[in-house]
Amino acid sequence: MLSPTREPAVTEPVVYPPSTLRVDPETLPALRSAIDVTLAELGPHLTEMRTSGHMPEPWLGDSASFETWAFYTDHVMGAPDGPFQALLAYEAQLVAVRDRLVEIQAEYDRTESDTAAVFGSRL
Repeated sequence: MLSPTREPAVTEPVVYPPSTLRVDPETLPALRSAIDVTLAELGPHLTEMRTSGHMPEPWLGDSASFETWAFYTDHVMGAPDGPFQALLAYEAQLVAVRDRLVEIQAEYDRTESDTAAVFGSRL
């Protein structure tokens, strides 16, 4: 007697609510520097993956190497949700955070300057 096949359960992706990171203005340069260090360390690895991570063809020409090559190419380097794309997304997020920290620092500096100009003249 054959048992009916069961479809695998499809799980919904986890969606987290937006969060707020509160940082003292004095720590912004150190935080930005830490992100820059991380980007500097990540960059060469991504460059190496871009140039050497792709296998141009199966190495032996047999079916096993072809299957391995196809799986690696499709799932590791080519898949939108694969490891290589995840690292590229991580890099993009770090750049976005760093750029936003630069904007926040500039806003903070402008606000401090404006406040000093307004209240400094009253002292």
